[in-house]
Amino acid sequence: MTRTLRWLLAAGAGALVLVASPGASAQGYARGDLLIETEAAAKLLGQPNVRLIDAADAASYQRAHIPGAVNIFYLDVAKLDSRKKNGHPLSEADAEKIFGDAGIDANTQVVVYDGGEGPFASGVWFVLEFFGHKNVKVLNGGFRKWLKEGRAVTQEAPAVEKKKFAAKPQPQKVATREWLEKNLRNKDVVVVDNRSFNEYIGKDVRPGASRGGHIPGAVHLEWTKFSDKLNTFKSAQDIEKALKQRGITKDTKVVTYCQTGIGRSTDMALAMRLIGYDNVVEYTGSWEEWSADPRLPLEK
Repeated sequence: MTRTLRWLLAAGAGALVLVASPGASAQGYARGDLLIETEAAAKLLGQPNVRLIDAADAASYQRAHIPGAVNIFYLDVAKLDSRKKNGHPLSEADAEKIFGDAGIDANTQVVVYDGGEGPFASGVWFVLEFFGHKNVKVLNGGFRKWLKEGRAVTQEAPAVEKKKFAAKPQPQKVATREWLEKNLRNKDVVVVDNRSFNEYIGKDVRPGASRGGHIPGAVHLEWTKFSDKLNTFKSAQDIEKALKQRGITKDTKVVTYCQTGIGRSTDMALAMRLIGYDNVVEYTGSWEEWSADPRLPLEK
């Protein structure tokens, strides 16, 4: 990488000063296998049956990415029409084409990352897991951390051999609008809004939302509570503390949602899974779907 390109990338990464984070084992995670640190990921470059996915938008990917990574923008695996039908993030046919064209089959080790934001990578992670892929990890700290450490980058897209990706939906991982309507007063279910506080109280109505506010009874726990200033996940102790402050324990059934259903809420799902909280489902329709139906109640 040239000095000029390195400068441009560093400038584009923003003003954050990033340093290496402790490894997954040092953080006390029950499921540290869901993450991969930059040092370990660097050793996978060029290895057979490994596919890196850059979940950022096309412009960011083209500017620079990790060598060997393909680009799958996280919003391209979150189709609202599909979510309205059965809660699936997208159709089986779309999933098989997108991931198969990326060179992924049942034997592929997938590492997904984004620019360091978090929700982009966790969104693709969730969709892969929803369709039954068993071997997918999120790069802790993402591309920002990778850049800060001076690791290799490229602007070249890799040659990819298409493979057969067999989509095997896991409907137990999602909640539909109909199910949520029936369970709004269920004391055994906690609905968690992972958006910003201003979105939660209806002051910030973002594009795609028809109304402002939140689902009745939903508690607010912004997705940023699970990562530190370096865009790496906090320790298991800190994550569990944030959850318990909202009354969420391992035996709690949690429904997470955000604006689109794939992004900020999947970051909470990943954080919960990291510390062994497995009883969590995604309301994939999220606020876009709920706010669009005028008959559905809301609170501010």
